[in-house]
Amino acid sequence: MTRRPGLTVPDSLASASRDLNELFDRLFDAPLRVSGSQAWFAPTSVWEDDGHFTVEMDLPGIAPDDLDVTVDDGKLTVTAKRADAEDRKYLHQERRFGELTRSITLPESVDPESIEAEYAHGVLRVTLTKRPEVQPRKIDIKVG
Repeated sequence: MTRRPGLTVPDSLASASRDLNELFDRLFDAPLRVSGSQAWFAPTSVWEDDGHFTVEMDLPGIAPDDLDVTVDDGKLTVTAKRADAEDRKYLHQERRFGELTRSITLPESVDPESIEAEYAHGVLRVTLTKRPEVQPRKIDIKVG
């Protein structure tokens, strides 16, 4: 059993959690590349259904003009910039500012021409359509 403050986790569950985290980290070539004086990151979810992969990234406070989504050489890259007012004298500060770049290596099954991105309410959603030849299809059964 692995003990964490207020929590006891079976070793098999802790191991599975570590394995899943390592897999997720490998999906992202550079999980976090940041420039600027304070590092920040954007929580990201990636999921798959029959015809698509979807990437959602929380980017609160980012103006659409400060957000860039590109696809190049099999990688989806999101760059965002959040500026801070320089004349503030903070009493408490947890928010982070600067530039964030996050890249995801795309599976070969993604059709790069069909990628779409939407940004609303501080959430970026990128939909990556799978190539038709790798999507499941129903086979008609001939009766005869």
